[in-house]
Amino acid sequence: MWCILWKSIITVLVIYAVINIFQKTISAIFCREPYKNENVFIVIKVKNQEKKLEGVIRSIIWKNLNVSRGGYIPNILIVDTGSEDSTPIIAEKLSNDYSFIFFVTEDRFEKMKDYFL
Repeated sequence: MWCILWKSIITVLVIYAVINIFQKTISAIFCREPYKNENVFIVIKVKNQEKKLEGVIRSIIWKNLNVSRGGYIPNILIVDTGSEDSTPIIAEKLSNDYSFIFFVTEDRFEKMKDYFL
């Protein structure tokens, strides 16, 4: 009796695994690639956010990696609007560590907007 029950459970698990592999293979073949545009930026304006800035940036990165299945990280522009804490230092460190993160001050951002618009 136990032998038949055990073999039934193993058979169900094997069938489930085969179906799951088949679904993932079909999904990988026929799903469209996510939208990629190197000119798209996520702009984050910050002021005195030293405790939250790095967590927000990492959240954006992980969310985009999850949605795109590991294939796309957007450009991130951090704009400091006059912080009095160590927010600019943290933002500068992030921009030095990652090639897709950029840091500017508010006055430079305003000049950039005038140039591009």
